[in-house]
Order: sequence, then C-alpha cells, then structure tokens
Amino acid sequence: MGKWIYRILCLLTLLVFVAIFLQEKYRLVDIEALSGAVEKTEKPIFSFASYRSGEYQAALEKFSKENFGFRETFIRCYNQYLWKFYKSTNTPDVVAGKDGWLYEPCFVQEYYEGLMYKYTDDVNVIQQKLRTEAKRLYFIQEILKQYGVQMFVMIEPGKERIYPEYLPDNIWYEREKKFSAADYYPLVFDTLGVNCINMCAWFESQKGKVDYPLYPQTATHWSNIAALHVTDTLIRYMEKLGNTNLHNLSIGEPYICETFDPDKDLEKLLNLQFSILDIPNKYAEFSIDNDTTASKPNLLSIGDSYFWNISYHINLDDIFSSHHFWYYNSTVYYDDRYTSTSQLDVLSELLNNDYLMLSYCTAQLYDMPNMFSANALISLCFDDERIAEKIESIKRGMNASEEWLASLQQKADEQGRSLDEIMYDDARYLIFMDPEQYFDELSGDAVPQCRNSRIDEILSRK
Repeated sequence: MGKWIYRILCLLTLLVFVAIFLQEKYRLVDIEALSGAVEKTEKPIFSFASYRSGEYQAALEKFSKENFGFRETFIRCYNQYLWKFYKSTNTPDVVAGKDGWLYEPCFVQEYYEGLMYKYTDDVNVIQQKLRTEAKRLYFIQEILKQYGVQMFVMIEPGKERIYPEYLPDNIWYEREKKFSAADYYPLVFDTLGVNCINMCAWFESQKGKVDYPLYPQTATHWSNIAALHVTDTLIRYMEKLGNTNLHNLSIGEPYICETFDPDKDLEKLLNLQFSILDIPNKYAEFSIDNDTTASKPNLLSIGDSYFWNISYHINLDDIFSSHHFWYYNSTVYYDDRYTSTSQLDVLSELLNNDYLMLSYCTAQLYDMPNMFSANALISLCFDDERIAEKIESIKRGMNASEEWLASLQQKADEQGRSLDEIMYDDARYLIFMDPEQYFDELSGDAVPQCRNSRIDEILSRK
C-alpha cells in the first residue's frame, strides 16, 4: 500500500512539473495577470563569455522565477494563505488593518507619527516650509484673479482620518506625533485668504450621518458614491467662487451592488485567490443637468490620485470644456497635446484655464504642490531674460568657487554631459527651489506687481 501511495505522489509531482512546463512554453490556460507594477525581464541570450562569468546563469534564474507556468496562480495561493491565517500581506504597499480593512502605509504613518519626520524633526522648520508654499499660492491666486482665473485648494481626507478605528495597532512608530499638515494648512490659508475647500472637515462631519460608506474597506480613496458628492460640492463651490452657473449633478438614492473598481484598488494589489469582501457595497445613479444657460469652463487640476475617483465614472466633458490633470505636477492626463509637464508652457496653460484646482490628501500635503508654485509664480512675474540673468549670476558664483566647480565637474563626468549643461540645470534648479532668495519682488508679504510681458500676447489669443 505504501509503495502505491509513493508512486501516486511521484506521478502527481511529475504531472505538476509537466503542466508547469507546458504552461510556460505554450500558455495553454489564460490566467489573469497580477496587479501592480511589473518590470518585464527578457530571456537572456546564451554566450560562452556570459556563461563563464556566471552572468547568464543569474539572468536565466531571474527570468525563470518570473515566467514559470502558473506563476500567477501560485503567487495568489500563497498570498491567500498569508491573508487567511495571519491577516498579513505580501506587498509593502498595503497594510492590513482590523476586521479586513486595508490602508496604504503612508496613511498609517501619518496617523501614528506624522509624515513631518520625512523632512525634519523640527516643527518650526516644517511650519515655515508650509507657510512659504501657502504664501506663494496666495500670490498666484491673486495674480490669476486679475486675468479671470480662479484658483483654489481642495484638502482631501485620508482614510486614516475618517476610519481610524480600523487601523492596525501601532508596532512600528515610536516618535511622538507633533504636527499634521492637514490641520495646519487650513489655519494658514484662512489667515492669508487662500481659497480652500476642506473636505477633511466635511467628511468628518458626515461620518455616521450618511447611509453609504465614505471609504471602502478595501480601497485607499474615497468611495465612488462619496466622490459623486465631492464633485457636486466642488461644482457649487466653483459657481460661488467664479460667480457663474455651471452644470450640476443630480444624485439618486444609494443602492446595493457588488463592489467594483476603483472601490477595491488596495485589495487588487494583494493578488489574492478569493475576494476579501463577501458583502456588497453601496452606489448611486446620477445625472448631469442639461441647463442651456450653464457655462462649461476650462479646468486645470494638479494633485494626487483622488482625482481618478472623480473622473472614473463622471463624464467631465459634460461639465467642462477641458479638464486637464497634472498628476503630481508631472504626468499630464486628459490632454492630447502633452504627456509631461516638462513639455508645457506653464504661463500659457495657466491663463487659458478658468479654474485652477490643487487637490492633495493628508499624506501628500507635505509635498503640495510638487514645485508648481515656484514655477507658476516665476512664469507669471518674470520674462525669460530676467530668469536667464539670474542663472548667469549663479553660474558666475559656481565658477568663483573651486569646491563647487569641482563637484559640478564630477557630476558632469558621471552623467556624460558638458559642464555648462550641468551648471545651467543646477542654477535653474536653485532658482525654482527658492525663488524668494533670487527675486526681491517675491520676498515680501505683498502680492508682486511685476508681470511677464508675454501675458498680454497670450490673453489676446484666448
């Protein structure tokens, strides 16, 4: 009997290896790809030189690990085992909370310790950083208002602010939480007069009062139904800010439905074999009015991924003539002309929109607005010639410092670029990192009166 069991086990093992080989070679079964970022590994080409050095074997081993048959199924089964028995995840991008709730690590850190420590241990330093950004935004707001462009900031709540009761117990962070950008920015904005709609406060006031989830259990962003109400609130805020009539949403009563994207974006990153949630979620139908007197303005949004939940189900083309989105002031979406903000004429983009919205959540506020404010402020206030003069002035300082020049030469050698290119890029970087240091007009508290001479030209074409 024991021999038969042994033979059967050997046969089954052999069949498994054959199945893995056939799946790897011929892809006989169509298996859903794993979620998350994937860096494709090319199969190495054999050569005697790479074989003797061991390079070929290492590359082949890496390729085999990432391309063997039924790899996706094995990974999902292992992840399911971790989740089922230990409520643990196999990805650093997701933290398991209580009762099956999921969070991104940055929100857990922001709640227990505060993300201030990524930048400094000194509260005064981080406060000064945020005050500087707030003042720049105020300047931009007031300058753009002169040309019919309304700017405002939307502070988005993080999941940790609304549902802290499901956060995992703190076992990682020992430092005391001293500061929160989500609490500090509204105070500074109010003092300076920066237009701000604080969704943190609104969500906190609605928790327990609404009959739908503000955040899904298995997602990092606000729920689809909450995004509808956020959009409705935004439109009404923009109407008041711009003293104009826009198309409005009409939101129906919540209904129960199986959870669908993007209300399970974190769960998808876990790559489990079975879904975490056995219960349905709540959603709502909506419509956009056909008011013939409503205007359709141009909207420019700069911020984080919360915007996706607004644009995921709502056809923003029915509300706005254009709604370009600069993801972290880097990648450009909903714009057929560009893919990166590095390709843009910032001054022209600002003046050719009717509304400018900066939208960042609690964990991303520390980096808001990803160097946009300095770039926008310089573009609005100074001609290219003035900027070039400042760059040349900094380059003269570089040439006058042997130590600075040596470090720049080393950098040029490492990157295979000319010294002049490196000097230009570093000088320009310094200006946009700290424009107040290089332009006296920006260092005070009064809105600067200087303007880029190209503004009139751009407005004439609008």
